[in-house]
Amino acid sequence: MAEGFFRLVELVFTAYAIPALLVPFVWLAGWGWTRWGGGRSRNGEQLGRILNRYSAVVVAWMVAWGMIRLGLPAEKGGVAAAVLGWLAYGTANVMFAQLLVRFTQEYGLLPPGQATDRLFARLLGAIVVQPLMTAFAFSVLYRITGVTWSLHVPGLPAVQEGI
Repeated sequence: MAEGFFRLVELVFTAYAIPALLVPFVWLAGWGWTRWGGGRSRNGEQLGRILNRYSAVVVAWMVAWGMIRLGLPAEKGGVAAAVLGWLAYGTANVMFAQLLVRFTQEYGLLPPGQATDRLFARLLGAIVVQPLMTAFAFSVLYRITGVTWSLHVPGLPAVQEGI
């Protein structure tokens, strides 16, 4: 398997696997929140807000990647920059998992119309953008942690074995 194709598969798998593993925890937290104090809106505004926050995080990762490509020495932030970067990456994945859980719970309850169609189109956009956000985040995190701790991460060879 070509190295580039292997990295692409690895990236796409990671982009969707991490939020998928977080979905049960996000669902439990949401269930606890609605059961013990919070309510749910049924008009799509909350879904729009979640999408807006997720979009802002995606744009922030794109800007961080762009700044590093332009020569910003983000690695000079040291351990604090690395910790902040990993927290931001984790937050982005939790937000994506929250987006998936809330859409599953609430989208069918919304009245049909253009606003509902726009929410669905934005959800599809978020699903398509998730691997790009992961690629930008990994690029930034690799730069920060690779320089900070002088990491050498060897490539994992793809082994084709039958069952």
